[in-house]
Amino acid sequence: MKIRKVLKTSLFICFGLFFLFSVIDVQLSIEIVLFLVITLVVVKLYELFMIYFGSSNRILLGKIELFRSKIWDYLISILAIVLLYLTIRYGYLIEFKPNTFVNFFFDSTANHFAYYIISLIYLISFIINDKRIFYFTKQGLVSKANYFEDYLWEDFKAYTLIEEQSLIRFTNKNDKFLFVKYEESYFQENKTEILNVLNKNIPYV
Repeated sequence: MKIRKVLKTSLFICFGLFFLFSVIDVQLSIEIVLFLVITLVVVKLYELFMIYFGSSNRILLGKIELFRSKIWDYLISILAIVLLYLTIRYGYLIEFKPNTFVNFFFDSTANHFAYYIISLIYLISFIINDKRIFYFTKQGLVSKANYFEDYLWEDFKAYTLIEEQSLIRFTNKNDKFLFVKYEESYFQENKTEILNVLNKNIPYV
């Protein structure tokens, strides 16, 4: 399994265990979550170190295109603001008895429910993120601020240029598509290098 998938899976597991241990007392729950958090932080610091001080050769490709209406983003933002307001304003109506695990991570006098709403909103934004910018390396595609590839070249079985929409369509081996929208002037300046790398690693159709 790719390192990037392992990291994403670990992040979701960490979130899931955090919510679970908040309502269920489990032996060594604090130690388990601390281990996961510290591991993720150490790996992320290593990534940042390699990006800024390592020999990572990354070339900009473009931004992910999900063909999603901007209205959806506005609705999510409005919902997040409303949930935070209701939680902070009427949090006292929700009976929540923090256990040892919760009190270890949070101030015992704070509104813990608000922290969970904030965490849930972050998790949703992470899942539906449409702001990812992709670079390409010798190994595959990597998103900004990451060192380990999100996709390896062997994950794809073909790619297609849709020049009228400034899109590159990558076809995964499971026949799902990944669309990357490039900036026209930058692409034209670096077209030879970009296409050489793509054609070397993926068939063009």
